[in-house]
Amino acid sequence: MKIAVLGGGMVGSLIATELSNDYDVTVFDNSHLDLRNVKTVIRDVTQEEFRKEITDYNIAINCLPGFMGFNMLKTLVSLNVPCVDISFMPEDCLVLAKKAENGKCTVVPDAGVAPGLSNLIVGNIISKNKVKNVKIMVGGLPKKKNPPWNYRAPFSPIDVIEEYTRPARIKNNNEVVVKEALSDIQSFEVEGIGELEAFLTDGLRTLLNSNKKISQVPNFSEYTIRYPGHADLVRKLIENGDFSEEKREETCQELFEHWKLTDEDEFTFMLIVATIEDGKEISYTVYDERTDGWSSMSRTTGLTACAFTELLISKNMLTKGMQCPEVLGMNEENYNFVIEYLIERGIVIKSH
Repeated sequence: MKIAVLGGGMVGSLIATELSNDYDVTVFDNSHLDLRNVKTVIRDVTQEEFRKEITDYNIAINCLPGFMGFNMLKTLVSLNVPCVDISFMPEDCLVLAKKAENGKCTVVPDAGVAPGLSNLIVGNIISKNKVKNVKIMVGGLPKKKNPPWNYRAPFSPIDVIEEYTRPARIKNNNEVVVKEALSDIQSFEVEGIGELEAFLTDGLRTLLNSNKKISQVPNFSEYTIRYPGHADLVRKLIENGDFSEEKREETCQELFEHWKLTDEDEFTFMLIVATIEDGKEISYTVYDERTDGWSSMSRTTGLTACAFTELLISKNMLTKGMQCPEVLGMNEENYNFVIEYLIERGIVIKSH
């Protein structure tokens, strides 16, 4: 089994390292990576040379930045190369569903922690309950605050800024509504962590229209978690025009210096709350910390992508078309496979 990892950043490197324990793994990146048991091909993946090479692989894992994600996924589908995707593209990946199905090419889109693991859990909840409302809240943070931002970027900072500026889609009373990102700030406290804030971001994605039963849930929302005050700082930059086309690159460079992730202690926390028909709540928490030099967000995102990859391989699902995580989660066997894979690797997942 030959696996290609497209992009060798913090998450891509973890995925390649993890899967190299059992498979022949190659990373395609624009620079050489020194990873154990992993070959690096230095390549511009937008060039024709890459199109010829990638067809030699049984499955590709798309870890490219969001602005490159859709074109890459479109290329892989056109070449009938199965793909697990964590690129967080702004485009609607479901427009490729028919082409993937016709080509007998499996795609698992949004296969990270959120979207991804969150979708899997939500799909499983909905498969067993009449759900009225779902709220997903997730974020990765340093344990020690580092003012003024109190934040480190655990994956591509470009995608972090995209998350802050891309309008957020939510579902309210069966209607999809577009809200401003960073809006609806909510304050709360978590035992052992302290005070946090959460604000709307565009993380629902395929949950809005991938499955008929899931689409029957009238209320959906997704929030990003930060320490208090972070959202206001970002909104000031937006209001001042610092993310305009003229200033965006300069602003990004400045923020990257402040947000650069070091080897400091940090964690990822996710809370999913579903209100069911009788008014009762079903909740899940996911928690992870830096382990063996890998950041928690790299672990939760990358290991979830690995779990979906292993699921496709072990269940012989590489010719099944578009397989959204929430739909996979509605099958108890698939759900247990992914959850057990993550728990075995130290990620704490609890229902409450």
